[in-house]
Amino acid sequence: MTINKNWRRIMLALLFLAVFAVPPAAAQEIKKIAVLPFDIYSKGDNTALRKTLFQKLSEELGKEKLVQLLPTSDLLAGTEKVTDKFAMEAGKSLGADFIIMGSMTQFGETMSIDARIIDAQTENVLPSVSLQGKGLADIPPLVTRLKTEILTRTGLIIKIAKVEIKGNRKIESLVITQQIKSQKGKPFVEADITSDIKTIFKMGFFQDVSAEVSEVPEGKVITFVVLEKGLISDIQINGNKALDRDAINDVLTVKTRQTINREKIKTDLEKIKALYDSKGYYNAEISDRVEKDGEKDFRIIIDIKENDRIYIRSITFEGNEAYSTKELKNMMGTNEYGLLHFFNDSGLLKRDQLKQDVGKINTYYFNNGFINAQIGEPEITHDKKGIYIKIIIKEGKRFKIGKVEISGDHLDKPRAEILKALITKEGNNYDREAIVKDMETVTQFYTDEGYANTDVNPKINTREKEQLADVDFSINKGGLVYFNRITITGNTNTRDKVIRRQLEIIERDLYSSSKLKTSYANLNRLRYFEEIDFKTEKGPDQSVMDVNIRVKEKNTGMFMIGAGYSAVDQAVIMAQVTQQNFLGRGQILSLKASLGSTTNMYELSFTEPWLFDLPLWFKYDVWKYKKTYDSYNWDSRGTGFTFSYPLWKKIYGSIGYRLTLDEIQDVNNATAPWYIKGEVGPTDTTVVNPPGQTVTSSVTLGIGIDDTDDSIFPTKGTRANLFVQQAGGYFGGDNSYTKTGFTVAKFFPLPLNLVFAAKGRIGNIESHNTDKQFPYDVPISERYVLGGLTTIRGLQYLGVRGSGTSDVLGGTSMLVLNLEIVFPLIKSAGMKGVIFYDTGNTWEGGYKLNDLRQTVGAGIRWYSPIGPLRLEYGYVLDRKENESAGRWEFSIGMMM
Repeated sequence: MTINKNWRRIMLALLFLAVFAVPPAAAQEIKKIAVLPFDIYSKGDNTALRKTLFQKLSEELGKEKLVQLLPTSDLLAGTEKVTDKFAMEAGKSLGADFIIMGSMTQFGETMSIDARIIDAQTENVLPSVSLQGKGLADIPPLVTRLKTEILTRTGLIIKIAKVEIKGNRKIESLVITQQIKSQKGKPFVEADITSDIKTIFKMGFFQDVSAEVSEVPEGKVITFVVLEKGLISDIQINGNKALDRDAINDVLTVKTRQTINREKIKTDLEKIKALYDSKGYYNAEISDRVEKDGEKDFRIIIDIKENDRIYIRSITFEGNEAYSTKELKNMMGTNEYGLLHFFNDSGLLKRDQLKQDVGKINTYYFNNGFINAQIGEPEITHDKKGIYIKIIIKEGKRFKIGKVEISGDHLDKPRAEILKALITKEGNNYDREAIVKDMETVTQFYTDEGYANTDVNPKINTREKEQLADVDFSINKGGLVYFNRITITGNTNTRDKVIRRQLEIIERDLYSSSKLKTSYANLNRLRYFEEIDFKTEKGPDQSVMDVNIRVKEKNTGMFMIGAGYSAVDQAVIMAQVTQQNFLGRGQILSLKASLGSTTNMYELSFTEPWLFDLPLWFKYDVWKYKKTYDSYNWDSRGTGFTFSYPLWKKIYGSIGYRLTLDEIQDVNNATAPWYIKGEVGPTDTTVVNPPGQTVTSSVTLGIGIDDTDDSIFPTKGTRANLFVQQAGGYFGGDNSYTKTGFTVAKFFPLPLNLVFAAKGRIGNIESHNTDKQFPYDVPISERYVLGGLTTIRGLQYLGVRGSGTSDVLGGTSMLVLNLEIVFPLIKSAGMKGVIFYDTGNTWEGGYKLNDLRQTVGAGIRWYSPIGPLRLEYGYVLDRKENESAGRWEFSIGMMM
């Protein structure tokens, strides 16, 4: 028993020594390191560079817990160059384990550090370290890298020799290693491995992740062993009736051949629920199941229980006193369930729309004096019967505008002139939107004077007792700014000068925001470009600004062949080739032909908008026209040209010349009236319009204005033209007459993107043929015949008719009025709808306002890839005997 007790005591003692007396294998000793100044090889004074390198390296090594940095300054006093012998002696005297010495060489911008590490105990020189960088700024990162190499070579840290990934079948190793901290060549840190395992797990692709560490002479090898999750083999959707599979698939982010991710599945279920909510199925129930499919893959099953569709049953407001519930509801796009819900989705809750509606109501209050109004978030509840929306409003007091002032920097023009242009007036209800617009107005006054950096800050001072809000537009105009460089890009076909001549801005001119806007509008009117972008950038200094204009060109050529119908020409086969930007010069070349049952037409025209690089518009035409009447044919050929020049702003003057050869052919003597056959009239002694050829030579003078915002679909502005055409007399020819006319069109923008247009035209022809008797002394080709898209839609051949025949002779006076409302039909395609009212007539001298024909109708207008297209139907309000109730009108290439 005594022996056993002794042995037991001996064993306990040995165990104590094994546990407590033996140091851990992993423990590392602190190394004593002495850093000696490096030799510097560089031009100039090297003292500062030598000192900087010595201090930086000492600081970096001093941060390490396993390094005891030994002081060497006392040993180095008076030493210019450090030799190996000196280093060895210094190391032994200090009791150092390692001595660091070396040199740094500078070649231009290249910095090269060569470090030597000496084992002071064995006097062995360890492998040297060589590093390179660029410039003095690279010294700190070079020193950090040098420290790592020193610690590695002295055994204080171990490098990672290799990082491997095992077990991955579908996920590439590179994808994994890019996410982790442990990288080849970096120090081995056990804590990083734990962090890396967590990081790989978070990638969501793996079911299990572990790490193994082994050693090779170069350092540690880390192997991450992963077990991939199974893939989604199939996604099944059950119970969907109101929504088809494609609609649900569009919102799913979970796809087949992906790994299972519960967060993504949860998010997708929420998206499906939101999709059902948008269709009125607020009680829809969405759930999911995951089933195994084989050994490793999974099948996701989404179960849907749609339940009944529910609608908005009531929208109520609380706290509204200034405006009734009905008024507020009328502002909203969201509405209650109604009888027409099949057609307009009334009663469906669309959260985005409801959010916009709250914003509209909020804006309405702010713009009508309620400066402190608060519109609460809608409270939405629902049950099996429907959805209920409640909006709480805190109106606050209604304020009116008190004083309106402008303070700060002045312009040369009186402030009263600026104040007069403002919408905000004393006594009006406070209107936030009006103040914002007035900020733009004031800013434009200043920017048009060259102060491009003008800052307008409206200061609102409320007087609670009087319920007044004083508005002070405080202005800091900054310095004058001039246009510097104007750069144009993107014009691969259109020449620079074609674009620049449309610009109101000129390099070195004072900055002007109005001129920038006008320049943009001018380019847009050309219709050469799909996109136009103006960007202003500060130039080399604060006083100049560069303008960068980027355009994206579109096809300006048009080829069209097809069939159509016109009230005047009836069935027509048409062909047209037009290039609106011929050779990129901005010229227009057009060839048109149409063959109809009653009319044949051929026309060639060329337009140069800037003749001789001046704003001199020039157009040349040549044509051939043939018209078949009941008792004769009329053939016309001719040529002409027109010049137009801007007189002032948007006002232009024009002069043109036309030479026409008209011929009456194939006269049916049995049915033709006397004035066609060439016989004398009942009370006349002179032949009128005898069969054969007549020549008309005429000059036209005109003056007009066009300040509309678009040449095809204008929304505002005026187009007007007054002209006088003189034929015969000094200009020769067989016919002598004066034709005067005036056309005007005014466009007004309306809410909801509507445009109201009022168009009118009036004309009169007076003959100067003294040897012919009224009323048959004006050539038939020059008389007014109405009907069709450009005059009175729905009517055909409206004009004075000859006695005893159905042929239209035409009148010598004319009056037409068109009223239209144009509205967007398909915005994405640029298609518009139109409703119209037309009235007018022609007479044989004078104007009979009690004899006006009237039509109404509707149609579509579209700037198609082959040109402007119009299809409109006119219904005759005052239908006469043998007249049709209305007519379809169709055209391609005609201005809107």
